Amino acid sequence: MANIKCERIDHFVSIRLECGETNVLTMDVLRELSEAIRDAETRGRGLLLCGGDKFFSNGVDLEWALSQSSAQIRAMFLKLGQCILQIMECPLPVVGAIKGHAIGGAMALLLACDYRYGATGRVLVGKPEILLGVPNPYYSDQLLRFVAGDFTASNLIYTGKLISAEEACAFHFLHGVDDKASVENIAWKQLQFLSDIAPEAFAESKRMRNGHFCADIREQMSSRIARQVEIWNSDEAQSRLHAAAERLAR
Repeated sequence: MANIKCERIDHFVSIRLECGETNVLTMDVLRELSEAIRDAETRGRGLLLCGGDKFFSNGVDLEWALSQSSAQIRAMFLKLGQCILQIMECPLPVVGAIKGHAIGGAMALLLACDYRYGATGRVLVGKPEILLGVPNPYYSDQLLRFVAGDFTASNLIYTGKLISAEEACAFHFLHGVDDKASVENIAWKQLQFLSDIAPEAFAESKRMRNGHFCADIREQMSSRIARQVEIWNSDEAQSRLHAAAERLAR
């Protein structure tokens, strides 16, 4: 795979986003991620999702996205939603570990994991989409509310602010923090602990937690993304998105 590095370690599979310093998400990246998750379900007893030292992922690649047609943008948002559902419906334990920033859609991928760990220092997470003139995709909005609660989620979604991994831990949507050199080891230990649980008992417990949420997302996703794309193509959103892409390119 060109954008994803998969590694089997003992009975576990590590899936690492590895597509440049910022690990931005494109349709190709999401296709590879989906394939890697599907393959990991058949090859291991647990899955670790991780990224780079500076960025777990900076979210959707704006420069790439702004060159796509409406149909392609819709397909990309649908694929991101499908990846999130794959993680949440995977019967294996899935642990996420970030040594770098997890922004926008990347934060949603992290939140889909069963356990989530972040590095200390200047490691930021957040959902800044509203500042770009677009709403969060339905699954991202609802997932943040599902994990963090409406009060905290609304504050992050409506302001678009980024917070540190330590703050995210205090808000209870990261399970722990450690320094960059150790955070993935902490995640591995948690994955090993979860894999010792009886597999069928773990899988059913996960289905009970996530089942209603995933069913709602699957039912609503297509129509909500259609509205997302309408707003994406509005004059105001396009102006803000192009300005943001220019800032990121500097």
